[in-house]
Amino acid sequence: MYVDVSDQPTQRLPTIAPTTRTAALSVRRRRRRRVVVWAAVLLAVVAVVVAGWAGAFDQVPLLNAVAATAIEVCGGVLLVAGWYRRDRAWLTRTLPVTLLAVAALVGVIAAGLWVTGTVTDAYPPSFAVWVGAGFAAAATCPLVLRHHAPGRIVVWRKAAAVAAVPLSLAGAFLLIDQEYGIWPQVGDVLGHTPVVNGEQGLRNLINGARPGGTGPAASQGVIVALDAPATVSHFPHRSGVVFLPPAYFGPQGGSLPVLVMLVGAPGTPINWLRAGHGKDTDNAYAASHHGVAPVLVVVDQNGSAIGDSECVDSPAGNAETYLAVDVPAFITGTLHLRHDPARWGIVGFSEGGTCALTLVLRHPDIYRHLIDFGGDARPNLGSPQHTLTALYRGSVADAQAHDPAHLLATRQYPGVTAWFGAGVDDARGITVGQHMAMLTRMAGIPTHAFTGAGGHNWQFAAAGLATIFNPLCDELGCTGHPTPATPVTPPTHRHPSPAPKPTTRRKRP
Repeated sequence: MYVDVSDQPTQRLPTIAPTTRTAALSVRRRRRRRVVVWAAVLLAVVAVVVAGWAGAFDQVPLLNAVAATAIEVCGGVLLVAGWYRRDRAWLTRTLPVTLLAVAALVGVIAAGLWVTGTVTDAYPPSFAVWVGAGFAAAATCPLVLRHHAPGRIVVWRKAAAVAAVPLSLAGAFLLIDQEYGIWPQVGDVLGHTPVVNGEQGLRNLINGARPGGTGPAASQGVIVALDAPATVSHFPHRSGVVFLPPAYFGPQGGSLPVLVMLVGAPGTPINWLRAGHGKDTDNAYAASHHGVAPVLVVVDQNGSAIGDSECVDSPAGNAETYLAVDVPAFITGTLHLRHDPARWGIVGFSEGGTCALTLVLRHPDIYRHLIDFGGDARPNLGSPQHTLTALYRGSVADAQAHDPAHLLATRQYPGVTAWFGAGVDDARGITVGQHMAMLTRMAGIPTHAFTGAGGHNWQFAAAGLATIFNPLCDELGCTGHPTPATPVTPPTHRHPSPAPKPTTRRKRP
């Protein structure tokens, strides 16, 4: 039987419509573009991190209030842009719950810092907002990225959410740094301070192998990483640094004056040379005095970044013995500087200022010049009872023996000079400084009291040190014999007024 199939419909394989094929190709291209973009972003981030770690951005300044505010505002705008979407569940449940969790986390962190004594200073409420914005950006970014919907608007929202994380965190960091002035440049954050390491490095310097110069004639001093060992005190401490002016490497090096420098709590010893501009101030003085300037010995009196010894021999360690016995032995033994109390002083900021006051009054046979920037009237860990227990093991007699008001009322201090300074925005620091200046004058001590720009921060400490450095060097006898100010004749009976009540405010880096 013959069948004609010419008129039968032929079966064809299914084909993809041109529009569908184009759409599939378009999806693949978009995916490839996304991969390329994210790879480029990741590569750029890695390149920036590597360059920063290598020191490419070390000189970039960080203490710029306008730039810090602009970065934080940009981060906030992008954060809000990334949050916006027409999704009732997102707007009424997910986002509010996430923000409440972030607020709770910030509160717990703040309470933990306060309870543990890590930060006992009263900081601006804006800190919580700035830090909270950074945490909120980090917490909500993954939620925004998980949102799948077509359209370029969604892509831009995701990009905004990603960019908001580093901008918000960077803005918070910069604004807080602006408040305290701890890290003036990027290199300070990364710990890129150029130092010469150890005693061998010091010997090389003495022999003329100085970086950036030709032996002792070089115009700039150098920072040497040297540790004052706790031979007698056995006090657990971090390594300090020493700044040696150019004249140290000349014939008069052994007779240069000495300034022991103490930071506050929390803080790091190098803060005095970087945030406090001690290196620059000493170099500037040396440049106009044929290389002669004080040797700056920066040591650690707290044992850790968050420690607070108040420079007292306490259950936490023998900080006072370390500063009164071990550090002087290091200065004379390792640095080979002649001990002359008339040419040795202590400069302290915040808790370090309290230490400077107490140590000089208790050990005028070792140090005779005290420079107190924003310190307390006496060693203070908060409440009087806690201070008595934590510092003095409950001994009232020991507490009285460390009270500057009692020492000034019961002892004589020939040859001692005193400097008290506070920032104009540091009302309590001004009150304490004026009170202690009154007591030192009543004790016959030549006294200087001043206020400077800034608050209870490193901006003031740096400006204050630069302001007093020339007259202080005259008292130290940098270019000759010490020339202390005219002593004040003390009254026959001294009845000092009560010192301002201690608070927990005086603990800043």
